[in-house]
Amino acid sequence: MRFRIAILGVLSCLAALAAGNPGQGASPNKSDSSAEQRLIGCVDEQDGHYVLLNDQMQKIAGLQSAASGDEMFARFMGHEVRVTGAPSAQQGTFKVTGIEQVSDSCRQAK
Repeated sequence: MRFRIAILGVLSCLAALAAGNPGQGASPNKSDSSAEQRLIGCVDEQDGHYVLLNDQMQKIAGLQSAASGDEMFARFMGHEVRVTGAPSAQQGTFKVTGIEQVSDSCRQAK
């Protein structure tokens, strides 16, 4: 009986080792501000800058191109889009690495 308990204990330890030690390495649950994020909203221009608006037409974030110039946003004016990127060092600004159109028009709350 003791032998079986000892074997079960050894097997449990081996299984835990095989699964890896969760205390080592990067934790996937921790928030990383540099990790790619996605936002969905409507592209608009306010005070000479492109912004992303929610369906109540409230500003979600200012848009900044991670590549060259912000002209890429002009063709999406008035369209619902999905942008990928990360928050910029500038408060309230989202640095966009990719943009795709979701809809030809913006959804507005009724």
